[in-house]
Amino acid sequence: MTAATPAVPAVITRPTDRRRRAGFAACLVSATGFGALPVLGKAAYGAGLGPLALLWGRFGLTALGLWALVVFVVRPARPPARFVVAGLLMGALGYAVEAGLFFLALTRIDASLVELLLYAYPAIVTAAALGFGREAPAPRLFGALALATLGVVGVFAGSLASGVAPAGLALGLGAAAMYAGYVLAGERVVAAVHPVLLAALVATGATASFTVAGVVHRGGLPLPGSAHAWAAVAVIAVVATVIPMAGLFAGLERVGAPTASIVSTVEPVVTVVLAGLFLGERLTVVEAAGAAAVIAAVRLLARPADQAMSGSSTSG
Repeated sequence: MTAATPAVPAVITRPTDRRRRAGFAACLVSATGFGALPVLGKAAYGAGLGPLALLWGRFGLTALGLWALVVFVVRPARPPARFVVAGLLMGALGYAVEAGLFFLALTRIDASLVELLLYAYPAIVTAAALGFGREAPAPRLFGALALATLGVVGVFAGSLASGVAPAGLALGLGAAAMYAGYVLAGERVVAAVHPVLLAALVATGATASFTVAGVVHRGGLPLPGSAHAWAAVAVIAVVATVIPMAGLFAGLERVGAPTASIVSTVEPVVTVVLAGLFLGERLTVVEAAGAAAVIAAVRLLARPADQAMSGSSTSG
């Protein structure tokens, strides 16, 4: 990559801008799909599903769908064996544990509070990336993180009622810590593995974990018990798992873990809107102000002047 003439930097910059915008859009798609998950999870519980059956069905169907994409559509190059193992372990020990904690918390406390607790993870990701030298300090990064964090607090201020179950609080915070590690690991692995293939490996690893859990706790596979339950699981697999998983890895590859994490704070805004539409929750003035702050943070990150911030985090 040389600069033989003054016009060359502009030629280089435009593809870089497009790549960053594509990664940013992928993160938004991912956040929207994951934002629908708590509402869809509540609907699945209403269909008679328990957390284990829901999670086994969700990741099993997701793995089938993603492997179909890998084999018949994407056909990526085969990565080194160590990255295949890493992807499977990300699912079995990372995503499976985070999802399990999240859905168990969802049975004990409000969906809004579960989301708020989960969104401690951008701060964890950013702190870790800065501490390990994987991201250079930048005022824009810190400003966007602060704005997004304040926005999330505002969005869910109305959910912080008294009498929160301690077990639910612990489960939600545990999910945040696990998801931070998962995102940081994904930033490393996605540099060597196609995003759709990596998502398939993660889903396969998670399915294996929930299969073992079902055999240990139930003596067999934790199958959904009705056509209605299977339909609920299928919607969750497609809308809130396959699409957002692939989007997250595509975004990580282009903008890096800290930026992807902050962009993903759109997720709780989606949850609040959907909860208002389908669960009858009312968006307060404080929550609306918080949502506006989150959107402002996302717009701040989307500006092309921010390229220097994301450049160091894409090389993993």
